[in-house]
Parts: sequence; C-alpha cells; structure tokens
Amino acid sequence: MRWYILVCTLAVPLSSAAGFNADETLSTAAPSIASNSQDSVNGQHDLFEWAKQQGAKIADSIEVKSTAYGGRGLYAKRHIPANTELIQIPYHLQLGARQLAEGSDEEMQTLARNLPWRYIMENELFFIPLGIALLAEKRKGATSTFWPFLQSLPVCSNALGEGSHGDLSSLRIWAPDIASKILQRRRGLQEIHNTVAPSSLSIEEFRWAAANVCSRSLIRKRIKELSSKDVDKIGAFCASDHSRILPIIDLVNHGSLSDANVWVGHLSRGETDTNDFSTSLKSTCDIAPGEELLFDYGGKEVGQTISNARLLLDYGFVLPQHIDRVSISLEEFTAAISEMLNRDRFRDIEATQIKRLQSLMKELMKQASTEQCNMPIVFERNCEPSILTHAIAICITCRDKEELSSLVKLYDEAQNHKIDNSLLPSRIINGCSNIQREFARYSLKIAAAFALAQRTSIDEEDKNKETNVFYVICEQYSKMCYKMLQKVADLST
Repeated sequence: MRWYILVCTLAVPLSSAAGFNADETLSTAAPSIASNSQDSVNGQHDLFEWAKQQGAKIADSIEVKSTAYGGRGLYAKRHIPANTELIQIPYHLQLGARQLAEGSDEEMQTLARNLPWRYIMENELFFIPLGIALLAEKRKGATSTFWPFLQSLPVCSNALGEGSHGDLSSLRIWAPDIASKILQRRRGLQEIHNTVAPSSLSIEEFRWAAANVCSRSLIRKRIKELSSKDVDKIGAFCASDHSRILPIIDLVNHGSLSDANVWVGHLSRGETDTNDFSTSLKSTCDIAPGEELLFDYGGKEVGQTISNARLLLDYGFVLPQHIDRVSISLEEFTAAISEMLNRDRFRDIEATQIKRLQSLMKELMKQASTEQCNMPIVFERNCEPSILTHAIAICITCRDKEELSSLVKLYDEAQNHKIDNSLLPSRIINGCSNIQREFARYSLKIAAAFALAQRTSIDEEDKNKETNVFYVICEQYSKMCYKMLQKVADLST
C-alpha cells in the first residue's frame, strides 16, 4: 500500500514520445467533476474550466479527488486504455521564463538580470529563475492569465516552505548531508534576497516562490527560444532556464517505478505535428476506474527509484522503508578504530611511502566530496559500505608496511598508466588481500555501533517533538536513518 506524508508534484526531465490513443477525445468543455465536500477539490472544477478556456485539453475521463493520504490527486472516472492522451497543455500555458521576459514587471526582470549565476550554480539554487517568473505573475494579481491557478496553490511544506525554518537537530545527527543541503539552500536564498532583490519583495514571498518551484516544477527538453530582445530583458542565465510549471498536470502525485501509470512529455503527431511545444499527460498502461494517476518523480527513463533524500529536500515528504543510505563522520570512524590499530605501525616505513598514501587518500576524499556530499563514510541501501567508503576504510585501516606498500603500488600503477581516478576505489578493493578487505568492512561495522552509542538517541529527541509538518517528516526520516544504522552495526551479518 502506498503511503505519503505530503502531496507534491514532479521535477524531472521530460522527453518526446510518439503515439497516443486517439479514441479518447480531449475535451474543451467543462468536465464532470464528482462532488466533494472539500473546497480545495470543488475549486478544481473552475480550474479545469479556466485551463480549457486558455487552450488546454482535458479528457472527461479524469477528475480531481481527495487522496486517502491527504491533499488532492487526479483519478480515473472510468477505464482508461494504455497510451491515452489525458491532458495537453499548450506552450503559452506553461509558466516559465517566457512570461517573465514578455511581461512588464521591470523590478523582477532586473532581479533576473542581476542574479549571481555562479553562486546559484555552486549552491544548487537552480529553482530561483523560475521562482522570479512565478513572483512576477503573482504580482500582476487578477490581470495575470495564471491568476485562477495561482489562487489554487496549496500551502507548500518542503525545506523552503511555510514554517520550515526551525530546528534541524535531529536531521543534523542522523542525516547531516541532507541537513547541510537544506541549510545551504536557505542561506543561499537569503543571501540573494539581501543582495539583489528589490525592497518591494519580501523574503517570505521569495521563499513561497522557491518552495513552489522545488515541489511543482519540471524540466522541459523542448522549449521555444526567446527573441534576443526578450533575452536582454531577463539575462542569458534566466533565459536558458528550461524549468516550467504546468497547471493541471502538476496535480499528479508520485508513484514508484512499479506504481506509475502516466507519462509526461511532448507527444509527436508525425506529419501533423506543428512543433507547438505542447506538453501532454499520457497513460502508460490500462487504468481502472477510481485508480489514481501517478507519475514517477525519478523518471522511468532514468530507471532508478528517486531517493528519499531527494523527496524530502524538494517535495517535503518521504516514503517508508525507502531509505537510500546512511552515513557516519570520518571522526566517528577514526575514533572507533583507534584502539584496533597499532599506533607504531608506520614507524619503519619511508616518508615517501607515507606521502603517497596521503595523496591516495586525498584523491579518495575529493571523490567523496562530489559523489557522497562530503560524507566519506556512507552505507548504502543493502547496509553495505559504498565502494568509495570501502576503499577509504581499507586505506585508513592498513596495519603494516606490506599492506601500505600494496596500496601505494596500486595507486602508482594507476597514475603511471593514466587510469581514470574514478576507477581507483574498485582497483583498491580488488587489488588488496581478502584479509585487508574484511578487516576494513569489520571496522566500519564497529564504527557504526560506536556512532549509535555516541549520538543522542532518537527517543530522547522525541521529548521535544515538533508539530510543524516539515519537521515531523524530518523526524521520521531521522528515525529511518537510525534504524538503518542499527542494521549496519549488526555484526551477525
């Protein structure tokens, strides 16, 4: 049974696909929406009408209903065959850089031009350009084409959403890489607001836009290029942004690779395709009456399940039994094994050999900074150390001159033959002795147990239980990390 804590929408790349079921007619008349006591659901009737008045096409076989896990979703009113086009959103109804460039909000256009793009790239604040476009539309008020849609947006409770600026202590302990990313986004957003935003734009409005873009946007591969005049208005950086918010389609909730039953992208119509840059929602299998339409936020074409860390960071919810990895600090690892290693084991080893080992460790730590979010000691879903972590542990736990020399030899061979450094971890694991491999693995389990004993227990943290939705999710994610680390520390496995 699927279980969700919050309802959000997708932010994944789109692609082209051919073919759809022509038997399902996309209606431009008002669809028949089932009655529902919740105003948020009843209001979708007007939203459907608005979208169709703006040129969207919506099949009369779908409706908006309250979900069993909270919030809204799109559902099948009757049987829907596979490859049926259910929604088509024309390009002009896809909210993005074009509306900002063609609009008249000079303050927002100036903000877009002045964005520090290097800072945005370095701090992964890619949601800001679309956030500015969203703000420009909201500032138009009732004159905006998107006004009915903007009024329908629910409160967003993700890492940047309303009320999401409290204590992250639990997450800092059990998922420090995620806590670091959340704080990085918040600081970055505040810094940009402080330095380039106009005085008429409050930080609360900036956060609102950022939160909605993170949870409701997706990336389009096919976009219509802006004119040079429009590019000059908002700057080349914002003009190159491919992210868009798609009304109606953004009601589709997340389903895993096995549960997803719809696809999003541009449907090519062969010779009749006018290259209109429209985006469609299409069924990928038969959908039974009453079944919810679900899209995999990770993207079926990627072939991988989206991580809980990503779901928490961007969308503000997590899935149970879906933890991807857990980490301990390098300090926890070295402290745990300090009594297991002879302090004088390197006394008779040449200084040049020690320096070569240090160079090897430096390279592995560099890889950890990019591949593992600066966390060198990481355990994956199967509770085993990552390949990179295992290699780092082997280097740290080498016990004598022979083991050290074998590692240095492997490193020198890789350097002399110009072997890609990304292959180093695997070469280290496969090139060392079985005893060396297993000792490193055992040391990692000991370190996991040490970390569990040293950290604040998850039960003690419950004494100051959060009530804010996002922090409740953070607590639950922390508990998942705690339980996974317990499995890692189990010496019987």
